[in-house]
Amino acid sequence: MAPEFLSVTPQRLRCYVCGTFTESPNAWSYRIRLRGHSPVCPSCRSKVEQEIEQLASNPNLLGAVLLGAIAAAVVATAWYGISVVLGHMPTAEAIGIGVGIGWLVGKAVVLGSGNKRGPSLQWTAGALAGAAILGGQYLILNHPVSKLAGGGPSGWLSWKQFFILLGRLTAHGKGFDELLLFTAAISCAFVLPRADKLLSEPPRNIRGWGRLVG
Repeated sequence: MAPEFLSVTPQRLRCYVCGTFTESPNAWSYRIRLRGHSPVCPSCRSKVEQEIEQLASNPNLLGAVLLGAIAAAVVATAWYGISVVLGHMPTAEAIGIGVGIGWLVGKAVVLGSGNKRGPSLQWTAGALAGAAILGGQYLILNHPVSKLAGGGPSGWLSWKQFFILLGRLTAHGKGFDELLLFTAAISCAFVLPRADKLLSEPPRNIRGWGRLVG
């Protein structure tokens, strides 16, 4: 496939597969991706359909979970380490941090699956991103407890204690940044493995041809 295509005018399209131009795209299709949409001529439609189907078929779920879990553990530990070094939780830019965490986890899930896409990978990525946020939050809240206990076995919160403490912080209005972080991370991770779609006409939000990509 050609790596890119050009849109000469808003009414003239070029098929991103074969390079054919048209000024009357009545029978054309549009491959909808995360970063935009690509026009597809009638001759190339079946080829693109097969490619989309292959990208969504037989993902390596075990690899996706394993690599995603590793990424989740890494970002959770990194977030904890940064908060310890700074002396506070770096949540001033919670949405940006959450998007970064979600992207890393989502990308790891996609790579672990064999560069596949689909709903099962979306749910996997979202769940692991949520686990990464909870894991990092656990380490951060547990840090003063562990420090007081000298790092011994008694210096670890139980999950019940953790959720009670987290609930109390939220009730006192101190969990808003964490909620933004949680939402941004899960949303980004969930969207990243989304499968492409092939539509017979551009969605309403891109009827003016929007962002064309190759």
